[in-house]
Amino acid sequence: MSRNSVNELLASLGITLNNLPKILVSDPQAQKAGAKVGDVLEMERHDFGKSYTYYRYVVEG
Repeated sequence: MSRNSVNELLASLGITLNNLPKILVSDPQAQKAGAKVGDVLEMERHDFGKSYTYYRYVVEG
């Protein structure tokens, strides 16, 4: 996500970056996305015909 999109997301949720769930940069999903430490990933999950969007803050590890 772009920095501008991240700032809009955080403002709309009323949280800070550190409040987002974290994902390790070594996680296969983060590696597949080409994520770097400090990035925010927007992910989508499809479950029983419904689509869910969730976000993860990439951290060292």
